[in-house]
Amino acid sequence: PTTAPPKCWTVVTSFARGVNPLYSLSQQNTSKIQATSSWVNLFCAFSFILSSLSLHTNNRSSKMTPSPITTLIFDVDDTLYDVGTGFTAHRNQAAPKLMVEKYKFPSEEEAQKVKTEYFSRYHAIAKALKVAQEEGKFPEDAPEVKTEDIATFWAENLDYSLLGQPKTELHEQLSKCNCTLVAFSNGPRKYVKKALEKMGLFDLFGEERLYAVDDVMPHCKPEKEAFQKIFNNIGNPKPETCVMIEDSMKNVRRAKELGMKTVLIRGSTENGRILKDDKPNGEDPAVDCSMATIEEFFPMLPGLLDANPVFDPPVVGDK
Repeated sequence: PTTAPPKCWTVVTSFARGVNPLYSLSQQNTSKIQATSSWVNLFCAFSFILSSLSLHTNNRSSKMTPSPITTLIFDVDDTLYDVGTGFTAHRNQAAPKLMVEKYKFPSEEEAQKVKTEYFSRYHAIAKALKVAQEEGKFPEDAPEVKTEDIATFWAENLDYSLLGQPKTELHEQLSKCNCTLVAFSNGPRKYVKKALEKMGLFDLFGEERLYAVDDVMPHCKPEKEAFQKIFNNIGNPKPETCVMIEDSMKNVRRAKELGMKTVLIRGSTENGRILKDDKPNGEDPAVDCSMATIEEFFPMLPGLLDANPVFDPPVVGDK
């Protein structure tokens, strides 16, 4: 049946037929399409044009231009080892025991409530417990919270065998990378060092390029001041030449805000993850590249092993 087309189709008709621009919305007498087949043909033509434009745009935007890289900054927990090892869940269970034994909480249940409330805010057990004590959440006769006490407890009481065998292949690949390697954790130094040693990775960073919460207090990730202190200590590289490798969305977003490239480690499972509200999201716009585990790092980013390392992640759809 003959039907008067909407005004938008008049514009499409003009475009499809290649007629003079004066063929416009004002031409009331020529605004009819006489057959259903004409509508179908016109719709197909317009759809093809839109699809071509969309494909062209996607091909341009989904692939980043390779960027020169000087510095790789690695988180440690749930990044250099998989959350699926169970080590993080194990460490989480140890914190209330510390609070009972060292800080005189009446029960692990009460300790866990305080720990959960404050750790969800700060993502660093040392800062969480310090602030909780300052805000009156600790028993009155509890000793002052000290980062070294937490570090010693974790170093001496955690089961590091859960981390598995040393990461020899990752060590070999990282040792070939011409970037400055930095470890940056919200955990206390003594604990982080032991975890890196158990994974066979500590020598890649050494004492001078291992940064723990002890080194940035009273700040911690994702606070800007914590990142700035690291930058100051490693010679202030340009943020755009740095890659932050993380499992925390808060930290990834902060790194991107500061101008860094970002790699998200999603984990092989969500079992054992402490902060459910900070669960990895590979589709977040702050994420440049995402992968399940650190073992995929160089297979997905081989340009970092070039003589002049570059960050050249897979296309967006493959993140």
